[in-house]
Order: sequence, then structure tokens, then C-alpha cells
Amino acid sequence: MIISSLALITIIKFLLLFTNNTKAEYTQYIEDSIYDAKWRWKWAKDEIINIECYCPKCDSLLVYDDSSCHTKYTEVVKTDFICENCKSKIITSIYGGNKKYAINAVKREIQRKIRTEEYKIVIHKPI
Repeated sequence: MIISSLALITIIKFLLLFTNNTKAEYTQYIEDSIYDAKWRWKWAKDEIINIECYCPKCDSLLVYDDSSCHTKYTEVVKTDFICENCKSKIITSIYGGNKKYAINAVKREIQRKIRTEEYKIVIHKPI
């Protein structure tokens, strides 16, 4: 009886450990084209981290310019993402705020695609 009880407890612990280690399918969603640029990120539990923007043409990491957010002489507030490898071409602009605002806008779009399950199209797309 004692051995059976210990075996049952061990099996239950193993099953709980196994089910807690399975990751949600959306954690495979780590890259997408958003605002006409390629974005890549990582997951830490349910949080998007290390989000970066890349050129869709040459795959270079883009630099940002949010200088319009720091002046009162323009009504256009935006962040430009620029490819230095493609002759400093502006790849995309996200209107509404500085780099932090732009990154959060992309995160909100990623979260929207997860809620609507649009991300499944991206992760199941053949390479």
C-alpha cells in the first residue's frame, strides 16, 4: 500500500512537471512583418522582450530617429526606422510618439495578432 501511494505521488508530480513545462503555441511566434518592416523578439514567460526592427530587403538592424518628438516646431510626431546599409533609407515610420511609443505600438499589434490567432498564419507558413 505504501509503495503504491509513493508511486502514485511520483506519477502525479511527473505529470504536473510535464504540463507546466509545455509552452503556449504563440511563443513560437518570434518574427513578423509589421508596419512594413521585419520585427523579431523573444519571449520571457508571457512577455515580449528584446524586440528589434530589421530591413526587409537586406536584413540589417535598423536605427531609429525620433527627433521630431523632441521639438516644438513640427506637428508631426513620429519615429523613423532607417537602414544604414540601404543608403540611410527610411524603411518605416510609426506615428504618434518616440521610440518607446513605437516599440509599444508594435507589441500591441503582436498581442492583437495573438488574440485573433492571426499569428498562426505566420508560424505555420512554409519556409
